[in-house]
Amino acid sequence: MLVINWLDDVIVKSIVIRKILMFLCLVFVPSAWAQQYPVGSDEGIDGEELFAVCGFCHGMQGQGGPALDAPPLAGMEAWYVERQLRAFNGGFRGMHPDDVPGLQMSIASGMARNNATIRNVARHIESLPPGALPELTSGGEVAGTARPFIWRSKYASLEHPQPADATRGKELFQGTCVACHGADGQGNEMLGAPKLTDQTARYMRRQLQYFKDGVRGSNPGDTYGSQMAAFAKVLTDEQAIADVVAYIDSIEVD
Repeated sequence: MLVINWLDDVIVKSIVIRKILMFLCLVFVPSAWAQQYPVGSDEGIDGEELFAVCGFCHGMQGQGGPALDAPPLAGMEAWYVERQLRAFNGGFRGMHPDDVPGLQMSIASGMARNNATIRNVARHIESLPPGALPELTSGGEVAGTARPFIWRSKYASLEHPQPADATRGKELFQGTCVACHGADGQGNEMLGAPKLTDQTARYMRRQLQYFKDGVRGSNPGDTYGSQMAAFAKVLTDEQAIADVVAYIDSIEVD
């Protein structure tokens, strides 16, 4: 019965999200969007225009939306954004019932109907300067982080027994992550490894747990995700994940 109720909650949330997205399209989408671009077309929606809808969750400057568990996007490499949008559209990511934010994204990603549109929005995201301040409420305070949806999953609240230790995390990073992501966490496109230093600690902790537990990277079509899942299993528990993320968060980039 609990499983059924939980699935019902997911279905209801998906319906609500669809309605929200339809409303946003009606309100924000410029008249140029009236043209429908076929899946195989070389023409696509302008990336900046489409991002007006992405900003509903991720912030209009790509700074992320804590209340919706939407990570920062600003400055993210275009090649990596393209790969992730294709993963969501292809069902390689965001399909696991424990990944509620991923389920939301799998719905929203459908607005990028063809490769040209995916390329356009990815390039716009890469052009956004990272580090923008969180959005403010009308009273001038930082917007809260209370979710507008119920998430019955251990991934909704990440716990570790001790404070995160960046010193321990450095050892783990050098032994596990540096080969692909580099000593400075700036990634390597040739290896399919994105930069890590502009992302929030909370998001990185959750994604590492996803990879470790098979929530992400278990689909046979997700080649790079499968590689990452293998490395994540070296991090034996939540404490190790918290430690390595604390180190990544401490890296200073010139």
